[in-house]
Amino acid sequence: MRFVKILISLFILSAFINYASAVDAVEDGQGAEMQSGMKCEVCGMNVMKGGKGNFVIELKDGSTKNTDSPDCGMLLRGNLSDNVKSAKVTDYNTKELVDADSSYYVKGADITTRKDKLEKGLMPNSMVAFSTKEKAEAFQKEHGGEVLNYEAAVKSISGKKMKKHGHDEKKSHGM
Repeated sequence: MRFVKILISLFILSAFINYASAVDAVEDGQGAEMQSGMKCEVCGMNVMKGGKGNFVIELKDGSTKNTDSPDCGMLLRGNLSDNVKSAKVTDYNTKELVDADSSYYVKGADITTRKDKLEKGLMPNSMVAFSTKEKAEAFQKEHGGEVLNYEAAVKSISGKKMKKHGHDEKKSHGM
């Protein structure tokens, strides 16, 4: 019986350590390495491991909602507004999760709008996020598009509807 109690205690301790490690990883910006098989809460596409556009919403109850792009994340966040604790987006340059509200977004960049330049890990026609305005402007000079702060980015997608795509389940946005 004592052996069973020890095993149960070790199991509980192990679960707690794994949970704490996951929380630390998100807080340290390492959350861009999401589990494969995770689906975007808005469009239903796969959230790619290491995706360059992932958006994570932490709810007040501690649960998270994941999307494959800033666009999907902003749409979902708008629908969950009263329950949102924080939102993070993947910085295109560093692949780390950064605060979504203070980030800058490039809308209409060639790497999301031109099929011949489309980058794996980005949803077609989606925005690209950066932790600073300077990084967004440098990217915009090379790839075109418009630099927007969070508020302007949200306004730019107002009117878009949350809907599931009809894509093949085995494919993700990107190439």
